[in-house]
Amino acid sequence: MHILAKTTFALAACALAAGGSAADDLGQCPGADLAETELKNSSSSGYYIPGLKLIVLNKTILEGYAPAVRKFIFAHECAHSDPAVAEDEMAADCAASRKGASEGWLDRPNVIKVCAHLSRFPVDATHPPVGVRCANIRRCSGLFGPQPQEAQRAPERNPDATPLTTPTVLARQLD
Repeated sequence: MHILAKTTFALAACALAAGGSAADDLGQCPGADLAETELKNSSSSGYYIPGLKLIVLNKTILEGYAPAVRKFIFAHECAHSDPAVAEDEMAADCAASRKGASEGWLDRPNVIKVCAHLSRFPVDATHPPVGVRCANIRRCSGLFGPQPQEAQRAPERNPDATPLTTPTVLARQLD
């Protein structure tokens, strides 16, 4: 793991030193630096390294995506730099979708593109299933109107329980 961190840092440092990023259209991320690299053997589109306050984007994967998807990925990784979000994937998705909707680059068709991108990745300890993440993105973006509320269930009744208002219970309480 130590070698991987050194390699990532070296790649990121080289990318930062090169300057003139193609990511200039992604926006700003206060408190984090951005590095674009060509990680040909990685399926990751991007990630945030908290100790270095560095966002690493994989140019090899991102080249084929729509601008709104690239911006979403950047905004998602940027959200991880916020201590209130930290490693919470759902909070990072929510922050990115709110930012995209408010800035106008995330619309309903682009939410579908973002969800298609997310469907490439497996579920793991920190990344919920794509359906859960996309429902969260839809809700947070506010682009899809009010979301259906989860059905409210009436409390289950125990058929063996006697209501407190029956004459038998009242009589016992008076004794």
